[in-house]
Amino acid sequence: MSKKDISKILKQGTAKQRALLLAEDIARAKHNKDKILTDHEFNEITDSFNKPNEIKIYNKFRRADRVVTNALLNLQGLKFETLMNFANLRGYLILWYSIENTEQIVNIILHEVKDKKERKRIAEKGAKGGQLLLSRNTVDEEAYLEIDIDFDTLEMSDENGKIDFKSKRTTKESGLFFLMNNVKMDAINSATRFISWSQALEDFMEEEGFNVKTYKDLLSSMRGDLNRPLFTQKYRQEKDTFIGFPKRADRLKSKYSIAPNIEAIEVNKDIYNQFKRDFLGGEDE
Repeated sequence: MSKKDISKILKQGTAKQRALLLAEDIARAKHNKDKILTDHEFNEITDSFNKPNEIKIYNKFRRADRVVTNALLNLQGLKFETLMNFANLRGYLILWYSIENTEQIVNIILHEVKDKKERKRIAEKGAKGGQLLLSRNTVDEEAYLEIDIDFDTLEMSDENGKIDFKSKRTTKESGLFFLMNNVKMDAINSATRFISWSQALEDFMEEEGFNVKTYKDLLSSMRGDLNRPLFTQKYRQEKDTFIGFPKRADRLKSKYSIAPNIEAIEVNKDIYNQFKRDFLGGEDE
């Protein structure tokens, strides 16, 4: 905002314009940005609210500033929680990528053994020799190594975790694929909360006429942090093809679509209403 505009608001601005100018200056100071008002101008505007209706507007905007500041702090924490979930998911995907490359390298070497029986002997020996994290080694019909990340294991424990040989059950909870999808749901849930909260805050500012650029820019910046592409196309949900592979490989793409499409996540109305009620002092009917 230019000095000319500030001077005009100081002399001729409505109570709402003056209150917004104060709010903008306060917001910039809170977030370590250069203030747009001198101390004298700040005090001059503050002292200009004399009439009852002007004081009402001033108090309304001061309350809105406190509400928005608190909401942004909560959103900031939720943003970091969501990014942490993304980082956890990315770690699992890196492990999956390493497992697949290990399998490929081993099978390239096994392919040099032309005798199938000998190849099977070597493959079985290697499969028993060591397991990669959250995976299981098997040997296929052609005597090549398969490293499985989605498999059943047998558990013999009761509800209290005590070993009970009569309580046999199969579970997929030991495999990487199961754990990846759990972390994926954590990421989607926290991202849904963030999107719902941020929309509620944006609507609150619009309803209150509290259009402070600094706060709006901060909200937009936080949204941008979540929308940044953190995963390669191979694992992204919104991509239905691989790059650099034959077209026939695309039929397997759904298995690899683990990374959630953040832009496709919609506002959850219940979460939206709860945030409005608990943090913004109202509820959208």
